[in-house]
Amino acid sequence: MKTLLLAISVATATFVSASAQETVKTLYNGEPKQVTWSNTITFTADQFTDGVAVGNYISIKTSATSSAIELKANGTWLPGSREYNPGNTAEEKEFRTYITADMLTWLKEYGLELCGDLTLTEASVCNDGFVMPQGAIWGGLSWVDNWSSLFIFKTAFDNYDGQRYMDIYLSEADLDGFTGYFLQVMTQFDNPGALWAGNDAITHEAGKAIVDLKDINVKEALAGVNTLIIQGNKESGNPFNITAVALRPESS
Repeated sequence: MKTLLLAISVATATFVSASAQETVKTLYNGEPKQVTWSNTITFTADQFTDGVAVGNYISIKTSATSSAIELKANGTWLPGSREYNPGNTAEEKEFRTYITADMLTWLKEYGLELCGDLTLTEASVCNDGFVMPQGAIWGGLSWVDNWSSLFIFKTAFDNYDGQRYMDIYLSEADLDGFTGYFLQVMTQFDNPGALWAGNDAITHEAGKAIVDLKDINVKEALAGVNTLIIQGNKESGNPFNITAVALRPESS
């Protein structure tokens, strides 16, 4: 796989208003770059060693896409990243990936590889005031309306150490209290053996859904798949965002 190296251009899960957004580092801003699965782009590790923090986000802007988009490092998926499936479109889009603690460790050691079939127009690290919860393995915004799914690459669990609970943080302001939303967690669709927790097995609150991992061998359950899937439906309530996924030991 051919990789093009780009040098740096000089220049409780919560969010703050868009007016507080700032660019922490510009990774690329120039002529549009064609990216394919065989000709990817790598942003080197030194671009993430200073000034980049947990809770910042990686902004990837495109003018065209024709496949899924993945962020990789060290030959595999970047921990804390998700799979994006924008489809075949010539629309301008922005994809945001919020930086977890494990992700930052990888970025500082290996850098970042952008994979897919797309036209890159800009890449940067930005800050909008998002606060990553303690123990977070993923953070950001994943919209839940009618049967929406969040695909988190399994490398988010590389440092899993027997934590009892997985907390799924929800945008409480959108929910306006618990109104019967539906969530389920699995590694494959239409496979009962791949279901980690159905809706009835999840503890539902207005701002958090709690999955008990006591009877799940997490590493074994992820061995033959690429992603953990969190599927949701607003049911009779309002659409909402999943804003973070965190692991928590039983004693906390």
